[in-house]
Amino acid sequence: MKTIDPLFAYLSILAVIQPARIQDIEEFSSKLLGKELSNWLSENEKLREAHLDARENGLVTAVRRGVYFMTPKGKQVVRREGLERSIDNRRLFLMKAQRRRYK
Repeated sequence: MKTIDPLFAYLSILAVIQPARIQDIEEFSSKLLGKELSNWLSENEKLREAHLDARENGLVTAVRRGVYFMTPKGKQVVRREGLERSIDNRRLFLMKAQRRRYK
C-alpha cells in the first residue's frame, strides 16, 4: 500500500467537496483515494489529526459551525502539486451527480 501525507489527503478531498465537515471528508475519502488508503486514514484517525493541523495553521476557515472551506494558503498546498485539472474535473462531475439526484 502506498502511504500519503494525511494533511495533503485532507486538503485534496476538501478541495473537491468544499465546503465540508470532517465527517463528509471521511465519507468521501474512499471515493477519491481508494478503499485501502481511506481505511488506513480512518482507522488511525489521520484525517481528524490533519483537520486539527489545518485549522491551527490557517489552511481552512470555518464558514458555519463545523463546516470548513479552504483558505488561499490551503489551496496553494494542493495546487502546488499540479492537481488543478484533476480537482476541477472531480468537482464538475460531483456537481453533475448532485444535480441529477435532486431532480
